[in-house]
Amino acid sequence: MSDQNPTVIDSKGRWPAPEPEPRTEPGRGPGIVSIDPQGRILSWNHAAASILADAGSALEIGQPFVRLEVEAGRLCSVAFSRSGMADGGAICLCEQPPATSPLRVPAAAVALPSMILHPAQITDGALKAIAGSFAFIRNPLPLWIFDRQTLTFVAVNDAALGRYGYSRERFLNMRISDIRPPEDIPRLMDSMTERLTSGESGQWRHILADGRTIDVLVTSEWFTLDGRPLALTAVQDITAHCRLEDSLVEARIEAERANRARSRFFAVANHDLRQPLAALSLFVGALENRLKDPTSRDILRAMNTALATIKNLVDAHLDIARIDAGTLRVEPVGHSVNGLLTRMALEFAGPARQKGLTLHVAPCSAVIRSDRDLLERILRNLLSNAVRYTSKGRILLGCRRQGDQLRIEVWDTGPGIPGDQLDIIFEEFYRGNTSSTSDAAGFGLGLSIVDRLSRLLNHSLTVRSNEGKGSVFAISVPMEVEPEPRIAVPAIPVRADSEGLPRVLVIEDDVIVLQALELLLDQWGCDVIATSGYDEAIAGLTGQSQAPDLVIADFRLSGPASGIVAIRQIAKMMQVDLPGLIITGDTDPRRLKEARLSGYPLLHKPVSALALRAAVATLLGRDRLRDGVV
Repeated sequence: MSDQNPTVIDSKGRWPAPEPEPRTEPGRGPGIVSIDPQGRILSWNHAAASILADAGSALEIGQPFVRLEVEAGRLCSVAFSRSGMADGGAICLCEQPPATSPLRVPAAAVALPSMILHPAQITDGALKAIAGSFAFIRNPLPLWIFDRQTLTFVAVNDAALGRYGYSRERFLNMRISDIRPPEDIPRLMDSMTERLTSGESGQWRHILADGRTIDVLVTSEWFTLDGRPLALTAVQDITAHCRLEDSLVEARIEAERANRARSRFFAVANHDLRQPLAALSLFVGALENRLKDPTSRDILRAMNTALATIKNLVDAHLDIARIDAGTLRVEPVGHSVNGLLTRMALEFAGPARQKGLTLHVAPCSAVIRSDRDLLERILRNLLSNAVRYTSKGRILLGCRRQGDQLRIEVWDTGPGIPGDQLDIIFEEFYRGNTSSTSDAAGFGLGLSIVDRLSRLLNHSLTVRSNEGKGSVFAISVPMEVEPEPRIAVPAIPVRADSEGLPRVLVIEDDVIVLQALELLLDQWGCDVIATSGYDEAIAGLTGQSQAPDLVIADFRLSGPASGIVAIRQIAKMMQVDLPGLIITGDTDPRRLKEARLSGYPLLHKPVSALALRAAVATLLGRDRLRDGVV
């Protein structure tokens, strides 16, 4: 109703006789309205639409239901009852009281902004009529009227008394600021100076009689009676919802904190976890040449299998942790794919030969653009799976050019993958049918890591398989037009004493790993100079005229010098071109990039005796190592 057609109330505050209103048809039943956890209307039945239409109201999906309850002026002829649901929503019943109900009040009993009454036409009787109306007293929501100038409560309904715990007398002797925490008072004062939009809701905190604080959603309608500025307020308790939100926020913060702690742990533990595994792997390799009886060698092979399982599991968990934590940084650079192929051939030649498999790596002159280390991890996992699951035949690592892409493919003659499982092989812990491969001790994480890394690099990953005949995994990498600058790799020097024992300098600050390396190299017929750091290595070579034939150095040494610096300084001191081999348990992409750019071959801890011997034999010349171990 507009200001041009005001509702007229007589001098005693009596309302004009209401016009006849349509009643509920027989058999129509109660109206039912469903509400979501945020208090918005979801759906209703025909009876609800009819009852509310009789009261001059319309239902809309998404409309705040509290708005209908607060508009008591139009809904005074409707009684509401609400039942909470497990999901936080509610079901509301809407019914019309009997026509003879003494609590029945005409439609203008509450002056909403859309139905403002002229001050000259309103007396205190109107306020009493509002406070005594059925919709006000029996409303399931806490309702009250307060004076906007003095902030004192003028009227409260039964629901407010029950929820807040104050008596009606105490309520009417308080101000609305008395139920607010002190820190909320400035905001309350600010809100009183602004004209709110009709039905505007805000979230507040209220204090109960027992001292507890609850979170509420407050909807206020401003109106004027007899020149007195008042507000009708409906309160919806959202404490449970807020507590849930708070718990979710706390859970998210805790999860982020735990994730950061896990990342820090793996960053610190990464190197430390690999060191003892590296030493154990080398000691097991050293035992192979000492054990002669078949039973002992069978036990040693079982130890090797168990050790490989532990190594693979540690590597997989470290990779997954870093991928999930988002700490892996992608640094694509242009580089020759042949260097990558050569490293893979060096690493997997021994394990393949040990199983009686033929590993063929086809050279390729293409220059690709990708992250060196992450792409190498993908190929390492693919080749590791190929060796693990192939019991006979051969494995091929090669490349195909397809437009501006280079497809790097890994072929095997293993058991193949059933067609109905091709979509799930990249899920974590998928192992397929391993019954035909006795040493298939993987945990089903390798292909999951391959899939995650390929997505991280934005490289296409495909698989083809013929069950019983083998599989082909391929990753497509963009090619570079211009080749990368070549890095000079130190040449292997030819010495006058090359017919004697090859002299190998080892720099390793982990005492156990150093002992294992010394033991293995000695068994292979090397003259070993074992040192625990850069300073000790320099001191041991000072004054000597014969340079070592090879330097094997840990990348991270105690002290400021890295293994790369140590090799270069020794070569400079001895005035020779000195081949070097870097061994590292580090997986930090920045350090691995530095190691790659050095030009020295790189082996990752825990390195197997097979891979170490293959690398040493390549750098020294295979004919200079004693036979019998690998």
